[in-house]
Amino acid sequence: MSNKKFVEETQVFSKDLDIDIVKKIIAFSELSSTNSKAKELAQKDEPEGTIILSEIQKSGRGRFDRVWESPEGGLYLSVILRPICKPDKTTLLPLVAALSVSKTISSICDLDVSIKWPNDVLINGKKTSGILLESESKKDGLGYVVLGIGINLNTDADMFSKDFAATSIAYELGIKLDYYGFLKKLLLNLDYCYRLFKEEKYDNILSEWKKNSDTIGKRVCINMPSEKIEGKAFDIDSSGFLMIETNSGERKTVTSGDCFYIE
Repeated sequence: MSNKKFVEETQVFSKDLDIDIVKKIIAFSELSSTNSKAKELAQKDEPEGTIILSEIQKSGRGRFDRVWESPEGGLYLSVILRPICKPDKTTLLPLVAALSVSKTISSICDLDVSIKWPNDVLINGKKTSGILLESESKKDGLGYVVLGIGINLNTDADMFSKDFAATSIAYELGIKLDYYGFLKKLLLNLDYCYRLFKEEKYDNILSEWKKNSDTIGKRVCINMPSEKIEGKAFDIDSSGFLMIETNSGERKTVTSGDCFYIE
C-alpha cells in the first residue's frame, strides 16, 4: 500500500463509520509517534474520539519509553479520551484497551489469545500488541487521556522468525488480514469496552480481563525501579493493579513494573 493510498483509503473507510467512540480519524502515512501527535492535538482541545492513525511510526514508544518497532503492516493508533471519572480510575483504561484488542483477535480466529499484566496481548504466549496510556491533569481534574495501541497485524514474518517473544497475527495464522476489516472490529470493541468504563461498570471490565488473563495463577517476578518482587500472582484489585503473594507469604499490590514469568 502506497503512502498516499493509505491516507485516501482511510478517509473513505472513516466517511460513514457509525461508531460512538469515533468522532474523526486523522490518518498519516508516517509519524514519529501517534501518541505524540494525539497529545499535541489534545492540548489544542481536539474532542474525545479523535483518532490518530499512521501507516508507520518512526519513533514508536512503549511503556517506560521503550522502542516499539512500527514498520508497514502493523496497526498503530492513538485515541483522545476525556473521561469524566475519578482520577484513580484511569488506571483501568489500559485494561479497556487490552480487552478490546483481545476480543478483536479472538473474534476472527481460533488462536490462544491472552493478556499479560498489565496490558500486553499475547498469541500463543508471544506478544502481538502493546498499550501506552498518557494523560494530563488540570487543576479542576483530568485534562485528557491518550490511549495508544500498537498491533503486529500483517507485519513481515521475517521480523519474528528469530524472536520467540514476539509475533504477528498474520504470522500465527499463516495469512494476511484485511486491515480495515480488522480496524473496524477493533473500534467496535473499543467502543463497547469504553462504554462499560463510562457507565462505571468497572466490575465487568475486571471480570472480563481476568477471564483473559495469562498472568493470574503464575509465579512472577516484577522488576520496579526501587525493588524486585517475586511470588504468585493471584488477582488484580479494583484499580487493575497486580496482587502477589510473595515467597514469604506476604501479600503485596504492584502498581507498575516489568512482569516476567518464573518457570
